Amino acid sequence: MTNAERPSGELFSRLYIERGAPAQDSPFFRNRLSGYLSASHYEDGGAISAYLKEEGGLILSYNGYWDFDGFFTKTRIEFVLSSITLIWRFLKKQYPSWNGTSGPAGFTYPKADAWHGFVQRALREENLAYSLDELCGVHYFVDEEFERNRVSVLRAASAPRYSGVLAAFQSAHSHLDAQPADTKASVRSMFEAVEILARLVDPNSQRLNRRLVEKLKTLVSAAGVDSIERDCREKLLEGVADWVDAIHLYRHGQGLETPVAPSLEVAVYVLSSGAAALRLLLAVDSSLQKAGDRGAAHAGESTT
Repeated sequence: MTNAERPSGELFSRLYIERGAPAQDSPFFRNRLSGYLSASHYEDGGAISAYLKEEGGLILSYNGYWDFDGFFTKTRIEFVLSSITLIWRFLKKQYPSWNGTSGPAGFTYPKADAWHGFVQRALREENLAYSLDELCGVHYFVDEEFERNRVSVLRAASAPRYSGVLAAFQSAHSHLDAQPADTKASVRSMFEAVEILARLVDPNSQRLNRRLVEKLKTLVSAAGVDSIERDCREKLLEGVADWVDAIHLYRHGQGLETPVAPSLEVAVYVLSSGAAALRLLLAVDSSLQKAGDRGAAHAGESTT
């Protein structure tokens, strides 16, 4: 790295020390949480302590006095991560800011937002394997691409038509977030998400199998912008058919005394590839719905 390529003002430990894979815990991250609250919310210590105890059963105080350092350095990491969410809820409830307009949009929550932003930055800077959602819930962070896949599906499936798809998709990630991760339930829920969407595209089908994927090929291929893309889409659907066959191995009884669950690596692959299939089918279904709406509108115009 040349002098011109070196970021200015970065910490030496983040610039030159090999970080390795994202970690599950970090004393530096714990210290930073304590430091932020001591600097920004020292006067709220008693109220935060009471709130954590009431809502999470977490003890922040010692001999009647609240102790940020003691809590964040000695508490098990899963409860530290839960406290992050609870503190955000406390700050949102305690410090709303009204901007003068009516309705929910009339309130902002600058202190809760500042806490969210700080924790999110600290997670990345300390190379921890977690991410925050918009409500300051903590989730396992696989990698940037996995997170982009998750968020892109959440956005694409936001219409009421896809509420069932969205519920199953979120369930798949919740099972992966569990302690320990329930990988079998995770891949089954992802299969359910794809199955619900496939049946929305083809309402006459009863279950997701290779035969249904073959039926969907025509619709997916027809959405291609040229002959090359149409051929490409057909090949991609062949991969989806193989994906469906693979997940069936975990959806049905395996005839074994001890339940067999996929490894975390396989579960992550299933969720990533399933998210890609969902995005493709969501785009196709959305186009079909718009075409149907336009057709209904034209039919209505012709009768007037």
